[in-house]
Amino acid sequence: MAERDPKAAASALLAGGVALLPTDTVYGLVAHPEQPLAARRIFQLKRRPDALRLQVLAGSLADLGRIGARLPPAAEALLSNDAIKGGITFIFALDPALRPEWLEDRDEVGVRFPADTFIQNVISETGPLYATSANAHGKPPGKTVADILADLDGAPDYVADGGRLVGVNSTVVNFNADPPRVERWGAVDDLTAYGLGHA
Repeated sequence: MAERDPKAAASALLAGGVALLPTDTVYGLVAHPEQPLAARRIFQLKRRPDALRLQVLAGSLADLGRIGARLPPAAEALLSNDAIKGGITFIFALDPALRPEWLEDRDEVGVRFPADTFIQNVISETGPLYATSANAHGKPPGKTVADILADLDGAPDYVADGGRLVGVNSTVVNFNADPPRVERWGAVDDLTAYGLGHA
């Protein structure tokens, strides 16, 4: 299936499937976190070591409460800038008393807030989702659905073709560090206005 139908994508994810979806930056492999077999399939499709963590796609700040993420004041200005927040992975500390069972072995989590309307509509149906770039482990992200499917070890259950994506990976900002710091530059290359420097 290669359509951009958010309800169909959400249905596949809620049923335990893995979806290949276009994001603000690159294509991503996505699974519902309450479907552990689906999350495991992401690792198999990418041939990715199990020790590596998956990030979370969130639809709104309210989703941070749903996953027990602590929102520091330093992150609020960045999150209020819709022009750039879709290209950033925010690393937040997790509250052990509030984090869900699927995050119980983690002290922090990487969170993306996609600006893409299609992804937002999917998340509105499913709640927060596990995600990672759609590529075999150790290789750069694929630019087209055809390239990605040729590279993966198997096929996702749902595919949404967003055309050729030539974006780069997200910029990673660690707000669980004191002071906060950029751990990887990517889609957003200048955060000087937020005291985080530039690439």
